[in-house]
Amino acid sequence: MAPRFEDLIERHHDEIFSYLWRLVGNRRQSDVALEAEDLTQEVFLRAYENYSRLRRDSNYRAWLYKIATHLAYTRLRQAKTRRDKQRAIETDAESVREMACESVGPRLRALVDALPAKQKASLAMRYLQDLDYAEIALILDCTEQSARANVSQAIRRLRTALEEEIK
Repeated sequence: MAPRFEDLIERHHDEIFSYLWRLVGNRRQSDVALEAEDLTQEVFLRAYENYSRLRRDSNYRAWLYKIATHLAYTRLRQAKTRRDKQRAIETDAESVREMACESVGPRLRALVDALPAKQKASLAMRYLQDLDYAEIALILDCTEQSARANVSQAIRRLRTALEEEIK
């Protein structure tokens, strides 16, 4: 028997919010919380609209993560377009100097934010949400090997970027 939709919300709301918060996060914490909450509401709205079409033996958690991931990808693409336009305008030396003075934590966050969406999502699901590769693969609609590769490539990119900054 399929669970009541309200039970899905109660069971998975916080972890979906947390996942989205990490995935779409940036330096302005209050904005992140609002955006993550908006996305979380959109996830459950879309889930509600399609709940009756879902098979009873479905993995509801993975299904919610898949909806969340797709919504986050869209939001990240939109944000990237806005950031790219803004960066083209803001190229003065002061901005570069401020970035050079940042500590490793915020810089690492910026590097994670710059990862391709699938790698960022895989990294967040693996190390922040503690999902196994099979769940990641199911959510991202890819093979388990591809999920592992995305995590590995993300780590390699971060390592390379940090090593280049140290030089």
